[in-house]
Amino acid sequence: MYRTSKEESKILNQIAAGTPMGDFLRRYWWPVGFSAHLKEKPTYVKVLGEELVLFRDRLGQTALIGALCPHRRANLCLGTIAPKGIRCKYHGWLMDSKGACLETPGDPDPAFAKSVKHPAYRTQELGGLIFAYMGPEPAPLLPRYDFLVGEGTSYLTIQGFQDCHWLQCVENGIDPRSEEHTSELQS
Repeated sequence: MYRTSKEESKILNQIAAGTPMGDFLRRYWWPVGFSAHLKEKPTYVKVLGEELVLFRDRLGQTALIGALCPHRRANLCLGTIAPKGIRCKYHGWLMDSKGACLETPGDPDPAFAKSVKHPAYRTQELGGLIFAYMGPEPAPLLPRYDFLVGEGTSYLTIQGFQDCHWLQCVENGIDPRSEEHTSELQS
């Protein structure tokens, strides 16, 4: 049995942006929420070590941006959903789904808002799930797996935080075998 060295383990365990595994993992689409659960209120999510807010704007588009307002670091999960983004409850800054600051109320320089860039990631809905892509452009196509686009209804909801190594979640998070296939194996 191969045992990883401390150096290898350190490389595999780091998932922040700018680390080898962090950059690698950001090149895939990750499920970050359930379409049916995302209604009028923003939701806090932590993906690959980043604290983010997932929301649906008033136009029905999903968005995933940094959880803390770039102004005074107030939590945008407490923000108000607007037609084109989310407005911070603290000083009213308006952030859109692409991380652009649309308004900075009270600032005498209207051009200042355009200089603010906030972390934001591409989202896409498929099969009742909201997926995020956190890597470099161009993004790959979101895989159209049968369990997401096939006929019939499969419903399984598992939601929460797991305090474990990312690989444990990937390897053990889902067993794609259907009930039909499992019963065939037991026969």
